[in-house]
This record gives sequence, structure tokens and C-alpha cells, in this order.
Amino acid sequence: MNATRYEARFDVVVVGGGHAGTEAAVAAARSGATVALITSTVETIGQMSCNPAIGGVAKGTVVREVDAFGGVMARATDLATIQFRMLNRGKGPAVWAPRAQCDRGLYRRAVRGLVEAQPGVFVVQGTVQRLLFEADGSTVCGVVTLEGRCIEARTVVITTGTFLRGRIHIGTETRVAGGRAGEASTTHLAEQLAEIGLTVERFKTGTPPRIDGRSVNYSVLQQQDSELADFRYRWSLFSGDRVGQHSEPPLPQLPCWIAFAESRTKALVAEHINESAMYGGAIGARGPRYCPSIEDKIVRFPDAERHQLFLEPEGLDTHELYVNGLSTSLPASVQIEMLRSVTGLERVEMTRAGYAIEYDYYPPTQLRASLEVRAIAGLFFAGQINGTTGYEEAAGQGVMAGINAAARALGRDPVILGRETSYIGVLIDDLVTRGVDEPYRLFTSRSEFRLTVRQDNAVRRLASVGVARGMFTDTERQTITDRLNAEDRALALSRETSVRPEQVSVLLEAGGSTALPHAMRVSEIAKRNGVSLAALFAAVEVGASLPREVLDTVELELKYDGYFARERVAADRLRRMAQFPLPPDAKYESMRSLSMESRQKLAVRRPSTLAQAANIPGVSPSDLQNLIMEIERSRG
Repeated sequence: MNATRYEARFDVVVVGGGHAGTEAAVAAARSGATVALITSTVETIGQMSCNPAIGGVAKGTVVREVDAFGGVMARATDLATIQFRMLNRGKGPAVWAPRAQCDRGLYRRAVRGLVEAQPGVFVVQGTVQRLLFEADGSTVCGVVTLEGRCIEARTVVITTGTFLRGRIHIGTETRVAGGRAGEASTTHLAEQLAEIGLTVERFKTGTPPRIDGRSVNYSVLQQQDSELADFRYRWSLFSGDRVGQHSEPPLPQLPCWIAFAESRTKALVAEHINESAMYGGAIGARGPRYCPSIEDKIVRFPDAERHQLFLEPEGLDTHELYVNGLSTSLPASVQIEMLRSVTGLERVEMTRAGYAIEYDYYPPTQLRASLEVRAIAGLFFAGQINGTTGYEEAAGQGVMAGINAAARALGRDPVILGRETSYIGVLIDDLVTRGVDEPYRLFTSRSEFRLTVRQDNAVRRLASVGVARGMFTDTERQTITDRLNAEDRALALSRETSVRPEQVSVLLEAGGSTALPHAMRVSEIAKRNGVSLAALFAAVEVGASLPREVLDTVELELKYDGYFARERVAADRLRRMAQFPLPPDAKYESMRSLSMESRQKLAVRRPSTLAQAANIPGVSPSDLQNLIMEIERSRG
């Protein structure tokens, strides 16, 4: 029996107040658990440590999926958006991707407000020193902070980002212990996690310099304006007057600016490459391939004539700009020279230097699909501690870790999302079955179901899970019901409504489509390119009360019906595989019908379903067939 004197007892303790931690805390509380969110500095809850943007390709879909569980990221983004773009406009609308620039300060305050307003969440300022365990040594039961506060918990979620033994590098000479600029790293907890036998490795990431926008010559740069007015986009189903959260108009919209690092910049970086922390030997850890430093770009792409930079506004109350695309660990003196070598930035003033940061992560193959650590009951990891990069990836893990930590604490079954259901399902499945050899970032190419797993249909795909877990208020449940009913009404109306040729002749001609030979259903005409469902409804004067976003979703379902049908067949096959359980104590080593490679990898990864086994590199289709027979034979 643990004799520790606790000052308080909670179902779930969440360590860290970043994007993973805030979502974990809110999701656990919405699931019915009492939650303590412990963060080193309350003022930095929801801090955007790197760029001031949310969303993008695949990532925008994750934000909508987090929202479908009642998360905070989408709501905070709606409260802080100062520029909006819909990416992938040159492709079909099924793969469009929303991205928002946020006011950094407004976003942070919005997240903190949403967390503190969530019933069941208690915020504690402090730094966790160590975990406490039951007498068996393999079950977590609480935490102790550096301030000496002891808090009991049935489960603990660690979401420490880059703070575990974080070390900041600027050039080869400047090295500072820190989780991000101006904030101390966490060493005691990192040392304990290593001591209890978890495998620990190191990754690195980086951030670019910031500049004073008043010192920029905008006349020679390309301006990129917001598209918010065109799309009238809201990230959260629960934002705005639909639930009375806020009804004020959108914030003023600011442009981004496009510049280029060209020959002068390349020459300068090449000249000082050995002064970079990465190339001068100060850092040995691997960084993200898809978000490289300017040093990496120059070395890896020597023939590239130029590299694109985005000057992104930090907020409405500051002139500071974030120089996206110029991440670096060069000395500060070189960084200012590098900035001034860019056309339009010849007289720029640097407000903050960029830096690289090296930190601990724990290979995620040590986790179950619920994000619980295999070796320690009740301990969950989420975010960069699992080897990922990006706010959205952290938020997606945080939601699921929070739901599952609450489920364990309250004696419920965990929630496991399949690859066919969501990008969050793809993310977690990739992590726990395949592991990482570089900071993991989501892309649409990682999903086999990217046409049916879209940003516009996240509510239909996932909200029922949260409803079943009691994660929504009565008002929110009604909002979900109204949205799904509206989609059903729009689809039914399109199939029931007949259109005469003369009613849509002008519309079809304008869209470059042939005239109707005879009366046809709206659902058939909407499949044509260049013809929108909203315009068809308007032409025949039906569906005027249906929201535009509802019509957009239904139009996609109509236009891509054949493609969606094929994906759904594949999804059903994967779902059946996921329903074939693999025993946790399966003796893979003795399954002689499997290849040696499969036996070894299955014994290490210990997948819980056949679908997870299928995603382990080296496990062949024939191995899967033999695995089914081996498991059924062992069950007698």
C-alpha cells in the first residue's frame, strides 16, 4: 500500500500544457474524469512554440477530427484567425486543405480560456519531478513536483514536447538547456523514465528567426491575401452562433508575404556551414526531413536556384513576422547577414534569432494502440515525446490519450481508431506499429482512404464516438444532430428533385457543360464538373435554408460516389481485419509457418489486431494468412 501523503486525488494527471496536453485534459474531463493539468507556466498554456499557423495538408483534417471529439484547437483557431487559405485548390475539392495564420497571443489565451472553462479540469502550476508507482513498480499512481506537491492519479498522461532534456543550439558555441527559448528543460523526469527501462532516443527540430515587419520592403515581395471572406470558413462545428459561444465578426485579416532565398543567401550559408550546430558537430540527432533547416536545403538541394520563404504575421498587436522556410542553427551574427541577403529584407531588423533544439523522445513502438506505455500500467504518452512533429499531430494524440486515460481510470474499454476512420487513426497506427526514424509528420499519402477521410466529413465519421462516451453538452449534441440531419436532407433533396432542361440551361452553359436532353435528377447533374449543388438548388429554388458547408459535403459525396464506394469496400476489409484480435501473450517465436522476420517483429511490436500486424514492415500477406491459422489453432 502506497503511504505517500497526497494533497489531492484525480482520475487523470496530464503533464504539460501544450497542444497535446490541453487536448488530453479536456478530452479526459469530457469523458467524465477529474483531471489535473500540471504545467510549468500557466501563462504559456496553448503556446505556439514554432510557427503561428494551424492546419495544412492532412493537418487541417486532424484539426476537424479533434473538434469532432469536442477538442479546443478548432475553437481556439476560430477565435484567433488573422489569415485563411484553402490549400490544394488546383486539385479536386475532396483533398482541399484549410490552413489558418493565428494571432499568437489570442490563440494562447483562447486555449487557456477553453481549458479553464472545462468542468472537471484543475490547472496546477509546477514542474513534475517524478512519477509515483504502486508497490508492484509497474503501475503509476501519481506524481511529485519540484515544488514538493504530491498528487495522486489513477492514470498519468505525459505530454512534455521538447522539454525532456531539451538543449537549445545557436551556432556551435551557444548551447542553453531549455524546452524552448526562455523556458527551462525538464531533466529529473527524463532521467527517471530512462532509469525504469524505457528506450529513449534523441531528435532535433528548429525554428527560424523573427523580424520587425516595419523594416521590410514589401514593394518587391509577393502578397498573399486571406481567403476567409470567400470561404466563410469556420474550423469548429461548435463555434459561432450555432452554440452561442461567440457571434462577433471575424478578426481583421492580414496578408502573408512571399520572398526567396537566392544565390546570395546560398553562398552565405555555404560559407558559414561549419558554424551551424547541425553541420559543425554540436548536434547528432536527426531532424524532420519535411521541414528542413536552410542549411539542410543548401546541402541537400545544391542545384535549386532559390528556396521560398513566407513572412507570416505573428499577431494584430505586433509588427513581428515569422520567417517560415528559414529555420536555422547558425550563429545570430550570420542569421542577420543571411536575412539581409534576401531581396526585400536588405535593411531588416531581427527581433529573435532562430535556433535548433535537441530533445528526448521515446520510440512509440513501446506503446499500445491506446497510447498507454506497455511496460507501465496507467502511463500514457502523447505528442513530441512519441517522436512526432507539429501542433496538429500532438493535438490528435492528446485527444486519444485523454479519452483512453479516462477510460482506464473509470474502468471502460479504450477507444482505438482504425486507419479507415481518420487521420488520427493513421497517425497512431503508424507510430505504434511502424515506429519512427525521423520526426513524424502527417501527409495525405500516409492514408489509404484520403478521399473518404476528409476535413469536411469529420463530424459524420467521428462525433458518434464522443456522443457514446458522453463527451458533449446537450447543446453540442443538438448541434451535431442538426448538422447530420441537414446533410441527410440535402442528399435526399438532390435525389428527389427533378430539373427541366430550361431551368438550368444558363447554369450549365456557364459551367461548360452540355444541355440536358430531358428532365433529370439534381443528384445526377451535380456529378458534372463545373456544376455546383448549391447553384442547382438555387436554380430550382429549393434548399435555401441549407448551410453552404453542408451542400459542399453532399456535393462531394455525389461527384466522387464511384471512388468513395471503392474506398469503402477497402475500409470494410480493413475493419474486419481489425476485428480479428491477437492475444497479448501470443507465442510468435514458435509459429514456424511465419517467416523469421515476421516472428521477430511481431514478438517485439505485439500488435493487438490483425490490421496492426499488417502494417508492420516485413509482415507479408502470406504471413497474415498463416498468422490467422496459428492463432485459431492455439485457441483450440
